[in-house]
Amino acid sequence: MSKFVAILSLLLSLSFASHAQAQTTVFLKPSEALKLIFKDSQEVIKEDKSLDAAAVSAFKSKLGYEPPRDGYTFYLGKTGGKVDGYALIDEQIGKVMPITFITRIEPDGNVSVVEIMVYRETHGGEVASKRFLNQFKGKSLNEELRLYGNIVNVAGATLSSEALVTGVKRAQFLWKHFYGS
Repeated sequence: MSKFVAILSLLLSLSFASHAQAQTTVFLKPSEALKLIFKDSQEVIKEDKSLDAAAVSAFKSKLGYEPPRDGYTFYLGKTGGKVDGYALIDEQIGKVMPITFITRIEPDGNVSVVEIMVYRETHGGEVASKRFLNQFKGKSLNEELRLYGNIVNVAGATLSSEALVTGVKRAQFLWKHFYGS
């Protein structure tokens, strides 16, 4: 009987372990995300930007941490030579895995769209819901964008919610540094 219990216990632990592994859900590929958020733009232009030492210092001072990378790629939607909006595809660690998302920022610096592109955690995928993501709409870098402040977390997905707040704030800071007045 104890051999049976040991085998059953092993099978149950293997079953739970397989469910505990992260599962990747791809909501949007980069080309799909750009078409979605720049659907009214005539063209989309890619611009690679690098952070110099002064920008890194300002980043750390404003956001409280070192930028994860030295460079970022922005996409500009344009119509008739005029910029319709800016977008950044970025990643931020949720609980243990990165969440890939895109943030569109209007020429006035306000966020207009945030979309989850790839979610890799076992729990918390509800952060991809419009109900959660629409909270970022209209927010500017001047506002105190924070969880439990002007952003309500998704129950059971606090770390993923916080990751997106961090990522959107980073996108806003980078936009202001490279394009803002």
